[in-house]
Amino acid sequence: MDRFSVLPESHLFAIVSFLPFKEAARTSVLSKRWRHVWHSSKNIEFDERCFANVDADREVQRQVFIDFVRQWVQNYQEPTVDRLSLKFSLPQNNPRVVENCIAFALARHVKHLALDFSDPTWDVHDLDDIAHPTPFDLPLSVYNHPLESLTLSSCNFNVSEFKNFGVLKEISLCWVEMKESTTKALLAKWWCLESLSLRHCWDMDNFFCVRVGELKLKTLVVYKCRFICSYFEFEAPNLRCLRYSGTLPKFCLLENGGLDEVDLDFGHETHGNESVSDLLGQLIDEVNPMRALTVCTYMLQVLPMGEEGIGSPLGITQLTLKTTMHDYEQHGIQYFLKNCPQLETLKIEIGSHARTRIINYTEYEAPCAEVKPEHMWNQNTIIFSCVTQTLREVEMKGFRASANEIGLMSYLLCYGRVMEKLTITVSSQASGHGNPQLYRMVAEKTRDLARMAAPNLQMVVI
Repeated sequence: MDRFSVLPESHLFAIVSFLPFKEAARTSVLSKRWRHVWHSSKNIEFDERCFANVDADREVQRQVFIDFVRQWVQNYQEPTVDRLSLKFSLPQNNPRVVENCIAFALARHVKHLALDFSDPTWDVHDLDDIAHPTPFDLPLSVYNHPLESLTLSSCNFNVSEFKNFGVLKEISLCWVEMKESTTKALLAKWWCLESLSLRHCWDMDNFFCVRVGELKLKTLVVYKCRFICSYFEFEAPNLRCLRYSGTLPKFCLLENGGLDEVDLDFGHETHGNESVSDLLGQLIDEVNPMRALTVCTYMLQVLPMGEEGIGSPLGITQLTLKTTMHDYEQHGIQYFLKNCPQLETLKIEIGSHARTRIINYTEYEAPCAEVKPEHMWNQNTIIFSCVTQTLREVEMKGFRASANEIGLMSYLLCYGRVMEKLTITVSSQASGHGNPQLYRMVAEKTRDLARMAAPNLQMVVI
């Protein structure tokens, strides 16, 4: 008998409510007692895409999904629901499904509501073609309900209709038109808002400029939105987390009280020069001070090209590099090691990141002409203070045993005098998806690295 068998059903209900809906459903195969426990989950997710079948007609699939939702709603016995998520494309064709789901959730005092009516075929990378029609309007009943978080995707809404603005803490908007007036009205009304996420939104009235001095906003995410004029100005003295992905804008953060986490991704940009490099340096100065920084391959390639650079050394203790480990990125890696003298944790994520591009140069000019990128780590080596004095943990994901990867790891192992832990996760491509010969080659190169490690260094290879 396992330990779960002696637990009362109320405890089992609580357990499945902490699980994602899909994982909760899988508990039904554990035993007869678990078969129907997941039906009491307070974390409900209706996702049309989970019913997709390439061999079935789409309308047949939709009807199967609709029947499942209808049966679930009719049979649900719990008095409250914590979270309801509905992902259903073309809702205008079956509005009663949406209305019944929302009525079901509101009647059970739902706290977190997510409505996603986007089409899964939409291109999430094309900023020029993100303005898709949003034919479905948010039902009036939602405006009066005291929600703690609200997620709307491809759904029209009216800010002025919301009543319980003092309760809402998190808003996520996706595939909707967001004029500057809408953004300002939203933040002015929901001054208690702590998290705002804008994804694939468009028509920002030429710029994103918000000044709300009493704003309690702590997290701001702007992901692949379309700005006609790339200017980003924001006043949020309590902001702690900033994540931005899209074209390179001019940043102006007013009253930056110190950010905990910054993630910058300009993978849509294709060209770089000295002036763009200087703009990137100014941007980093705007978001400084911060504790953790994540940068993309574009920044690694372009930042070292300028003359001005970062105004002063960064006080960050954690740095994440999203990179392909191309030759053109090696100077950028050294650039950040030089400018992060207090760095304690270095994370390197190698892979073909979405929209990753190697910058187009007429002729690539390395910032240090006397050192070629491919020789950065083994000739005329520069020893950075963070590597010898503060860097304690390094994590490399997507390891493929390329020359640049081996060079960087060898450098860190050689000069990382205080490094305590090194974790290397081998890329699925490098492991050959089960190809033993390819995996053996990568393993041998990793073993050679291990021989360079200090005796007290904990080295993990996955």
